[in-house]
Amino acid sequence: MNFTLILICITSLALAILALADEPRNLGSGFEPDGKFKIEVAIPEGSKQAVLEISDRLEPESSWRKMIGTQSEGSAATVTFWLPEQVRPAGHMFARVSVSPDDDLPTVELHDSNLCQIEYATTNGSQRQLDIISFATGKMTEWGDLPRAQSQQMLISWLLEQPEVASASVSAISDSVSFLFKDGTIGMLMNKPRFSNDPPESQTISSALSDPFSPIAPGNAKAFDAGNSTIELPGSNLAITSFSLEEHFPNSGPVINGWLSANQYNTHHYSSPTLAEIMNWSASQEIGVMFWQSHGCGYRKPDGSDAVGLVTRQIATQGQYSAMLKSGELGLAGEEGQPAPFYTINAGFVKNHLRFAKHSLVVVDACFGATADIAQAFIDQGVGSYASYDWLSGNYSGTPCLKIFDRLLGMNQEPPISSPKERPFTFAAVDWWMDVRGYYYDPSPKYPDQNRPNAKLIWKHHPTQPCHLLKPSIMRVLSESAYDNEPYSKYLIEGDFGADPGETKRAVEWGGVAMKVVRWEPDVGITIRVPSSPPVGAIQVKLNDPFPTVSNPVPITQWTVPFKYEITGLGSKKVVMDLNVKFRGDIHGSRGVPEMPVQYLPTAFSNMADCTGTISASGTHQPETGVTVTWSGGSTLTSIDPNTPENDGSLQKVIWNSGAIDMLNSRIFPFGLVADGTYVETTKIVQPDGSINTVHETIGIGLSGLGYPPPEISINPLNAVFRGNTLTWPTSEGSVKISWPSVTPQMAPDENTQH
Repeated sequence: MNFTLILICITSLALAILALADEPRNLGSGFEPDGKFKIEVAIPEGSKQAVLEISDRLEPESSWRKMIGTQSEGSAATVTFWLPEQVRPAGHMFARVSVSPDDDLPTVELHDSNLCQIEYATTNGSQRQLDIISFATGKMTEWGDLPRAQSQQMLISWLLEQPEVASASVSAISDSVSFLFKDGTIGMLMNKPRFSNDPPESQTISSALSDPFSPIAPGNAKAFDAGNSTIELPGSNLAITSFSLEEHFPNSGPVINGWLSANQYNTHHYSSPTLAEIMNWSASQEIGVMFWQSHGCGYRKPDGSDAVGLVTRQIATQGQYSAMLKSGELGLAGEEGQPAPFYTINAGFVKNHLRFAKHSLVVVDACFGATADIAQAFIDQGVGSYASYDWLSGNYSGTPCLKIFDRLLGMNQEPPISSPKERPFTFAAVDWWMDVRGYYYDPSPKYPDQNRPNAKLIWKHHPTQPCHLLKPSIMRVLSESAYDNEPYSKYLIEGDFGADPGETKRAVEWGGVAMKVVRWEPDVGITIRVPSSPPVGAIQVKLNDPFPTVSNPVPITQWTVPFKYEITGLGSKKVVMDLNVKFRGDIHGSRGVPEMPVQYLPTAFSNMADCTGTISASGTHQPETGVTVTWSGGSTLTSIDPNTPENDGSLQKVIWNSGAIDMLNSRIFPFGLVADGTYVETTKIVQPDGSINTVHETIGIGLSGLGYPPPEISINPLNAVFRGNTLTWPTSEGSVKISWPSVTPQMAPDENTQH
């Protein structure tokens, strides 16, 4: 095909306002061996984005398709685009590159980061800044044996001797030296990271204690309050985990990433991500969950206020990101022993390059990351709930973060591990538990002369859309009474599911069968109609909005018990009632918060329309000469939903069963079993003249319970086996006996059932 390249700047007005030095310039184009068309352009200083557009016509009214875009940090740069063959139309095609001073990229068709590359021009001034920081870290080593206050003062004096440095001071937050170059670039000198080879401290704090030493957020031990906001999942399933620490620090990111991936999150893990990668994290989708391990370093802003930057592991190079450095979006952090400084991400970078979904969760495992400046930047960008440390944290600071995600997702992998297993919990429940148990404190070993508690994770919440939960969770399933407008048996599924997304975007399944949802009330639960013949299996809530996710499954345990009711009487009379009784309920027990003892509430149940039975009669009796009584025939018994209008008191030949399963005491009490039917009694009388009179009479038979006082119906607490028994009562004419065998139920809770 023919491919014609033109470069037209369609933002000339905006560029003129910014007084850009030039429009994009074509540096060359051509086909690559793999079929891609390569376009290389130079973009002027002041450009914050470059977009490749294509069209098949050059008329003014032509529609240009925005294909590939990239953000720029504002310096002059060379941008290379590669347009894949499969997206190019047949025939002639024209291309142009537009630049703009806007930070927000327009919507483009292709999001592959391999289709675009940007290289920035270099300047001698920025190299001088890098050299100053490298020299300063050497001074830190040289003066490392001096008292900290003395070495800091010597560093400040040395920095102020450099003509490029405007000011220098000690950060009130991190007790480290920071300084400001005359062009606005922020420099930081990191203290040596806190690290110990000793084992972590035992976390045994037993009450919610606010930290009086915290200068950042005193009194944060109070319980999380969601206000009046409806419980919701994050508005996006994009999950980012990132590790920007030295390799000898424990990396919790892959574990958390795996947990999120197992729960339907679209996960991406980054080890030492570059600024370009970080800027691309939310380019096409808002972030729903983020966990980032990095160093935090304090600095003094030009207005005199104190702030914290998050240190990346990307080594700074001359000229690159100069505009973002001058604006304060980025900083430069020198570390003792490193030949060159790293870029830091400051509050301005968060506000300009990261986007977060409603009710999102961000946990930053970094020293001083709870400082108001950086924490508020995340909240301003839509983060629902943000947590980081209020002081200098150590190498075990990832442990509290693991606990948070473990309990929110119900993974049962991070100690303390409960038995039986725990279900996923809401943020409010996890927050209360973490605080009361003291798990928010960094368990790293204390310094020898440390006179304050260890660093503590501090939360900051969005005022109207905080994080509530990471996945739906069922606590328990209860029987619900029938109402006048709901005349049928129902189950109330208690738990945390969020607002009803609509009938087409959610489902409640029982044994894989979709149930009829009667009501979906976020503050109460989900009410479903129990089908006439319920399936065997677990109940699970499935959501497709805002993304596909499923709750923990809760098994509905079902027993099918063959009861035999036998009546013997005069002669060889025998009437047998064989009942196949099915009853079911949620007996798995529940917890309200992590580590709570499992609570076993009595589980009320009643039969549905899936019980069956028969009555059969046999035998004869001769009460006197010439008189013979014979018993025969019988009935077929069924059952119905007792809460339907059909149950008007007139039904016959029906089985009724109800009761309460008390797993705490290993019994069912009460246990009601009622059934009725008929058989035929035939009396033949031989008259003196030899004739025979035959009389047929329908006889009713009823079972109304298992006797008085009612017997103990026991259940094995380990496997829920319904224990068998035989009960016999003598009568004036014979006996009555009811018996049933031990029955192993279907869908009994096991070691994998979450509570």
